[in-house]
Amino acid sequence: MKNYSALTVRYLKKHPGRTVLTLIGIIVSIAMFTAIGSIYYSGINSEIERVKDETGNYEIMFYDADREQARVLSANAEIKNGGLVKEQGSFLIESSLLTDSLRKVNIKAYDSAAFKDIFRVRLVEGRFPENSSEIVVDKKFYAVLKDKKLDKALEGRLKSKQGVEDRAEYKVVGSYESQEITNTALSFLDIGSSDNTKTYSYFVNLKQASGKPELAVKIAQANKVKANGNTRLLYLIGDGPDETRNNQMEVVFGIIAAFVVICTAVVIYNAFNISVMERIKHFGILRSIGATKAQIRKLVFKEALVMSAISIPIGIICGFAGIMLTFNVFMDGFLGVFKIGFYPQVIAIAALLGLVTVFFSAFFPARTASRVSPIDAIRGTMVVKGDRVKRRGGFLAKLFFRFEGQVAYKNIKRSRKRFYVTCLSLMISLVMYVFFSNFIDILFESTELASGMIRVEAAFMKQQKAGSPYLSDELAKQLESTEGVREVFELNYCKIPFLLDKDKVSNKFRESLKLKGTQEFQGQYIIDETQLIGYDRNSVELLNKLNSTNINYDDFNNNHGVIIVNKAGGLTENKKRFYDGFTTYKKGDVIQVPVLDEAFITGQDYDRLKRLAGGKETMTLKVAGVIDYESISGSVIYDGYGMIVSSENFTGLTGIKGLSIIAANFTSPEAAGKNYEKFNILADENKADYTDIGHEKEKVDAVAGQMKVLVYGFIGLIIVISTVNIINTVTINLLVKKREYATFKAIGMTKGQFRKLVLLEGALFGMIACIAGLPVAYLLTYFGILQNNPVGNIGYSMAIWPYLYGGIGIIAITLAAAVIPLRKLNDMNIVESLRIEE
Repeated sequence: MKNYSALTVRYLKKHPGRTVLTLIGIIVSIAMFTAIGSIYYSGINSEIERVKDETGNYEIMFYDADREQARVLSANAEIKNGGLVKEQGSFLIESSLLTDSLRKVNIKAYDSAAFKDIFRVRLVEGRFPENSSEIVVDKKFYAVLKDKKLDKALEGRLKSKQGVEDRAEYKVVGSYESQEITNTALSFLDIGSSDNTKTYSYFVNLKQASGKPELAVKIAQANKVKANGNTRLLYLIGDGPDETRNNQMEVVFGIIAAFVVICTAVVIYNAFNISVMERIKHFGILRSIGATKAQIRKLVFKEALVMSAISIPIGIICGFAGIMLTFNVFMDGFLGVFKIGFYPQVIAIAALLGLVTVFFSAFFPARTASRVSPIDAIRGTMVVKGDRVKRRGGFLAKLFFRFEGQVAYKNIKRSRKRFYVTCLSLMISLVMYVFFSNFIDILFESTELASGMIRVEAAFMKQQKAGSPYLSDELAKQLESTEGVREVFELNYCKIPFLLDKDKVSNKFRESLKLKGTQEFQGQYIIDETQLIGYDRNSVELLNKLNSTNINYDDFNNNHGVIIVNKAGGLTENKKRFYDGFTTYKKGDVIQVPVLDEAFITGQDYDRLKRLAGGKETMTLKVAGVIDYESISGSVIYDGYGMIVSSENFTGLTGIKGLSIIAANFTSPEAAGKNYEKFNILADENKADYTDIGHEKEKVDAVAGQMKVLVYGFIGLIIVISTVNIINTVTINLLVKKREYATFKAIGMTKGQFRKLVLLEGALFGMIACIAGLPVAYLLTYFGILQNNPVGNIGYSMAIWPYLYGGIGIIAITLAAAVIPLRKLNDMNIVESLRIEE
């Protein structure tokens, strides 16, 4: 036979199990390359589109220009396209039907390019303005104008940037898309008929591919205007002012790709190594009949080429199909405008990386095959060369698994290099699974700490500026009577300095209070961050539901009950953030507090607090419960605590009768959207701030849930690659030791003992990997995540399930991996195997 490479296809067909296993490993790896590349490019492009939607489709803004300067800029050869904007001024609508804040509207004039190309204004109703006396307003403000019958024309006074005030009238011709009331109206800019004031801005994209900020400065200096960059967009296209930030995404992508390449290389290397080790004798025969070293190498490389030709196209298709399915079905709407796209460069990179990885992985097995000595290969000398094994090793293995366990332990340590490589490979898989599982767990608990404790969907809040009025019961009644509102919660709230006995402060927080410079008075700390909250009946019922408590509101009110909100953030001596219980209060404790007054609540004067504390008027509160978080106001406490009392007792304690917060839950998300404009008007009429908490929380929860799918998908791919790697590694460790197994059978080992021996050899790899890997995973999680959590030490107790599932899984996989070669070992010829020499 002149062409030995024809043997490659024969071998692949003769060993379909090994061929399929190798193909699966390569396909999964190529699919990961494709998926990661697609996510990277799609993420960059989607973020670019999101930034363009939020800030505008421009790279540079030239401003403080007059009409002539704007014309010169628009003719500049370095500018690809641009849109012109003019600040018309502040327009005060003359109508008693609108509240003060809604009457004041900012007027901007856009040219056609600014409307359509730069700011991508999307019409909801009507048409775009065609002259300077027509405007479009945001859709939510338009709904308010419709409700007040003001949607046709607006009359009032326009005050320009130069302070000139004139009477003006605008015709409302439509509305544009917006998530909130912006109080911004857009008019049409006709530069030929506009004045020559320095109120023009030109938003542009430059032709030059790089160095845009530097070029913008030159253009601005040449035209005597000012320039500012859209830095968010510039960084995304790799042309921001800070070179380090420009390359951050590429570095992260490179690290992930390198990790996948390493994992893939190990998998494919093991697959080809098994293939070579199984055919050492065959290669020796070929060498003995005249095959050269180069021809033997070609056999292995052709096998790699055939594998690549089959697996790379399938891997690319599977990668695209998997990522499209994940994002379009399970993660629809991920990060708003995130869309998976088709990128030719991803195919090229995935194919090139796959090809390089396959041939690199096949290089060492090919070299081993080409160096086979015909005589040694036929005699079996090349198959395994073991290190010396300690006679008395494997005591624990014998203790737990008897004779077979000790023999299995000595067998796996026979080749120390292969033993350590196998255990390290298993450890990496285990550590990665545990680390990422804890990462996602900590991520969600950190998110819960930041925003997840809030359990209401909307809230009216007293404005923070001085002199703002408290909210009234009438507003609460209006909400209760509104269609779609399920329940309403009325809260009194204030954050004040308050006294707390030193022995009631948790030891962990004393250093934090010292760092903060907390003052003391008569054996008590003056805690700046004390939240005093008054709950109505509905609020207490919600608290019971969320905290599994059973507090009766009437008893709570009549007995002067208090609920301690205990979870707070503090700083360690090294100024690291942590979260824990601030006080040592427990249910049944009695607290003697001074009765305050509205003057102190408003002024928060320490001297006044001390005088009140020294007075005779006090209130005795009895602790009815201790909880971690307060679920309506929802603010995180730092170096302090909260006290929840009944609304009546709050008034008795502070003298304040007005409400600080009125919260609501809806019957459905649609009801929240339907009442958005109405509630904004109510808030404006009552000089309050309105927040659609449910909508914001939905977005946060959606992103968090989708992130969970993404991370667990990545973990799943790691598990698949690791499983293939483990099966290949354990298989080769068993197959290269046929002589030892033949010896055991020859001296009388029963079929059951032999099966137990082989299975234990596989399982022991998993057990040793667990013993070494789980502590490493714990340390990596502790120092890599817990100690470096940007939120701080949140009091997170590491979950047991990743360690349990990871340990059991790794042992189960190694046990299953041992089953695969068991049939071949059972069928081996004892005499032929004993002829293999060492």
